[in-house]
Amino acid sequence: MRDFRKASAVLLVTLTFIALSSRQVRGNYHDSVAQQPAIPDDCSNKAEFPPPLLSKMPPGSKADFEKRVYDFLNTGSYLGWCRDKGVRDTGPYINNTYYGTHPAVRIFYSPNVVEWLKHGRKDPLPDGAMIVKEQYTPPSARYLDMNETELAAAFAKSKDWTVMIKDSAGAKDGWFWGEFYAGMTFDGGSTALAYPNAGFGQYCLRCHASAEKESTFSSLDNLKAFPGDPLTFFVDDSWRKLSPLEKPALYTHPSHRLTAFTRAPSGPNPEFLKYFPSIGPVPVNKVEVMPAETLDRVVAGPKGAEQFISSDQCMMCHSAATGPYGPIMFLQTAPPVNGVPSGINVSPYGEWRWSPMGLAGRDPIFFAQLESEIAILKSEFKEPDTAIRATVNTCLTCHGGMGKRQFDIDHKDPWANFQLDYLKITDPADPNFKYGSLARDGISCALCHHATEAANSSIADFLENSTTGQFLLNKPDEVYGPFKDDTISILPMDNALGIKPKHSDFTTSSRLCGTCHTINLPNIDDPLKPGEKPTVLDRAEKNPVFKPFKHSLEQATYMEWLNSSFQTDFGPTATAKSCQDCHMPGSYENAVNRINIPQLQQLIAVIEDGSYPAADNRTDQRQIRVRFREEGFVRHELLGLNAYLMEMFNQFNTLLGVRKDDYMSGSKTGLQNAIANVVEQAKSETATVEVLSKKIEGNKLTTTVRVTNLTGHRFPSGVGFRRAFLEFNVKDATKDIWTSGRTNNVGIILGANGQPLPSEFYEEYRDGQQLKQHYQPHYETITSQDQVQIYEELVTDSKGKISTSFIHRDTEIKDNRLLPKGWTPAGPSPKIPEEYIKETFPKGNALQDPNYSDGSGTDVITYEVILPEGTNPANVSVTATLFYQAIPPPYLNMRFREADGPATKRLYYLASNLSVSRTAIDSWKLKVASVTVK
Repeated sequence: MRDFRKASAVLLVTLTFIALSSRQVRGNYHDSVAQQPAIPDDCSNKAEFPPPLLSKMPPGSKADFEKRVYDFLNTGSYLGWCRDKGVRDTGPYINNTYYGTHPAVRIFYSPNVVEWLKHGRKDPLPDGAMIVKEQYTPPSARYLDMNETELAAAFAKSKDWTVMIKDSAGAKDGWFWGEFYAGMTFDGGSTALAYPNAGFGQYCLRCHASAEKESTFSSLDNLKAFPGDPLTFFVDDSWRKLSPLEKPALYTHPSHRLTAFTRAPSGPNPEFLKYFPSIGPVPVNKVEVMPAETLDRVVAGPKGAEQFISSDQCMMCHSAATGPYGPIMFLQTAPPVNGVPSGINVSPYGEWRWSPMGLAGRDPIFFAQLESEIAILKSEFKEPDTAIRATVNTCLTCHGGMGKRQFDIDHKDPWANFQLDYLKITDPADPNFKYGSLARDGISCALCHHATEAANSSIADFLENSTTGQFLLNKPDEVYGPFKDDTISILPMDNALGIKPKHSDFTTSSRLCGTCHTINLPNIDDPLKPGEKPTVLDRAEKNPVFKPFKHSLEQATYMEWLNSSFQTDFGPTATAKSCQDCHMPGSYENAVNRINIPQLQQLIAVIEDGSYPAADNRTDQRQIRVRFREEGFVRHELLGLNAYLMEMFNQFNTLLGVRKDDYMSGSKTGLQNAIANVVEQAKSETATVEVLSKKIEGNKLTTTVRVTNLTGHRFPSGVGFRRAFLEFNVKDATKDIWTSGRTNNVGIILGANGQPLPSEFYEEYRDGQQLKQHYQPHYETITSQDQVQIYEELVTDSKGKISTSFIHRDTEIKDNRLLPKGWTPAGPSPKIPEEYIKETFPKGNALQDPNYSDGSGTDVITYEVILPEGTNPANVSVTATLFYQAIPPPYLNMRFREADGPATKRLYYLASNLSVSRTAIDSWKLKVASVTVK
């Protein structure tokens, strides 16, 4: 019976069913069931569910409450309440497929519910009122001739109940919801990954929020003790034991059991351990496990939502639907396999969940980086606590934005002392549990859809006041989206959460993205001198702890876009595209899945509206209609190229605390599909590589290669430690004879001798009396296998050491990341402060490269190779390949040398045990583009 738990709540009615549903009538339900001996003295039991309700129990009592509910049901304590006239269907049964919103049910109503129904369903229903659904294998025709004893025996085979207990202090909708069955797990606790069987704010609201009152469709017509007839639905005979010639085609109903979760590999990669020895093997039992996502749960309270609620409250309606009424926001690529849908979840929740934004609050790379920052501060300051608090609060303003901002709101302090340890809290009784739950939920639905900007805000005002995660927030009871107000159905969300969806142009503005992709950070080794005038960047700092220091943009993706031909704000050209145009496309194209849909045409939500089976006491259809969007449906893909992060979640989901199944659709491939989309984006929308010329004179090969950036910002962009590099390979027939940029299996770039280049770990050397570090400068001509064109940003700290610290950025010695097309030294408008435009400039040798100043978004490199004697020029071919590394070896080396706390050890375990062979990041590198010329 539990196969119906989710499918029954997500299914919409197809056109075929709409035609069939015209046969729905209020039939004569006084059948043989009604004539059988009733439960003794029907409606005689006047006992309500015994207190206390969950909202009145101490935090952390949910499991105890669930056990009490189960005992109440299992002992038959509800028997003798008023009940339905018999087992009834909640939708039609056609060709062995059931279209009900629940299985077949027989419902029992506590006395308070009956009194409420008798008085015309007038508010309020008193707390403690309870509705119990006994659930049976459909259709109800199976049970028409059963007496009470036989019916009890039929129910005993499954013992599956769903319940509603009125508890107005628990959540905005006012109910405790749950499914209870033999062998269930009560409140899975801090390590259980499954969606909870019971609780406040459950997915049941996807349908029940459409009820006319009190989130229930209950009607006196259904009750045995009252006149009237229940709704009936068409049922064919496919459920009977018939010959194949008489039986309609079978349909395999999707199963929603969780998949077996991926476990750790047999052992760490010996090659990884060899090159990163500073920590050494980390046993899995020593890895700090992140709390399960089941705990990332903050529902709308009894007075309505606070500023932020968790994404599972959005999942209810904005994830995909599969099964006989689907697909909705789901692309079916094949028939179901063992009841599991095959295809791609393109719903807002389904794709956001596996994006770097959806994973931001659990990102093990981020937490290791933050641990390094803290370790550096401890080593440099006698009293580092103030700087540590400021660093944690600045970083969590984006990565744990909902938790941090809600904490600030509740404490009425924009820089309240949010603690990193809040993310580790698993005890609901802890007063800071809520903030950790919200923070782990990452850059979540409510964060972006609550964001707004000041009216008529200039670009200068925006950059100074709304970046580094300091975006303005709208009212808690409103969320913003792109659709016009007169095309939005407000009531279901308002009923469920106390939130009204509204139109706002800000949701389609690149400024929304710019709030967290313009990161202005201090160099805490470089305070402003007395009397020194602060720059625009210095003045933009909001944290009083960081005010005294000089600033630079650690991340300038929005500014890079603004200084490109993609920008839409200042005299946009025909090539203009917003951030959302690229990262939230309305199309779906993926060669791996052989899909090419120019514009997805979908519903944006799945709720119970007029396309569902008929129900009593449903709200006026005009208030709950979900419009079919032929235009305007966009995907919440939100991807870059960080396949490394996704593979860590794919292979170590239990350690990182996430379930890999989509609860609402039953799909098990969301994460794999997201990785496939990264691969598609890398090869089709990131960069191209061309060989412009190839000539051999004597024994000298000269080849000119051009790399063109296709993105609307630098490539790579975002955090400065990412890099791309060119591998240039020369072959004599099938034999390699010269290579610049080759790597070993853990992504370390090797030199001519087959050993890691000294530049890979920034090894020190002496130049006379001066101590320096090896690194690869920007090249226009490469003549040695030990020279490699690496597109990256390199920064030194105040001691002149190359650093990946975000708050010790003293001097940029190199930035040759590929500029976007249309880049200019002046930028698109004098309204943009000059200091911000300068943050998009190349640094080091690239500043003198003419390709970096002409706005072409290209780099041209000449390779000069001396061929071995006896090489036949006719056999010589060249291959140029552009690779990308989100967490390159030099970066990992710094992480593992600068800290050894639990976050760093966790990253070490993940990286050392990550199986990359035959994945998108084989040999620890992601291929972007490649070309071969013979």
